[in-house]
Amino acid sequence: MFTWVKLILAIIHFVPMLLFSLLLFRIRIKPYWKQISLAVLVGSLLSLINNSPLILVCIICILLMCVWKYRFVPALLIALSGYIMPVLISTTVIVCVDFTQDEAYNVIKNDLTITYVTRFFIQLGKFAFLLTLYKRRLGFTFLSHYTRIPFNRENVGAYLYMIVVIIGMIYRHALSDNVFSVVMPIQLLSMATILFIYVMLSKELGFQR
Repeated sequence: MFTWVKLILAIIHFVPMLLFSLLLFRIRIKPYWKQISLAVLVGSLLSLINNSPLILVCIICILLMCVWKYRFVPALLIALSGYIMPVLISTTVIVCVDFTQDEAYNVIKNDLTITYVTRFFIQLGKFAFLLTLYKRRLGFTFLSHYTRIPFNRENVGAYLYMIVVIIGMIYRHALSDNVFSVVMPIQLLSMATILFIYVMLSKELGFQR
């Protein structure tokens, strides 16, 4: 029974990550529902075996390269963007729960009921943010028509963003006793957030010409 619960939670976790990735580049979901469903299933099963975000990002990256014919760098940027936004929301929810509980929380935080309720609010936040992006038409639209992203001064922010997030995923347990360790060290998390906002909105808000 608990194995099925973990499988369902793994699928629920992987779906927002993939949807963020697709939405940020305005990729239509309906024509590719079979490939997307396969990615969700494989990613969820692998997350049960080895809970590594690098595996999940690799699956999305391969899916984008094989199905939508993206070059490696744009596909990696999409995949990492799809990863970072759900975990930013997850971290916010977990931090709020951790900081608003009384002393008894330290005793009962391993309770399954609290775990599932927390995950429910995390998923609710992910889908709410996804809907907001869709309604407000925000995303990496200025990159959606490119097959490659040249390594030049204008695109250095995109490359720096990818490097920061990859390092953060590798060393996300560096602060094992801190609530922020669920994603990555807080310094890397802050840098990735700033770069994400800049890369995502700079073109659409007229910061770049």
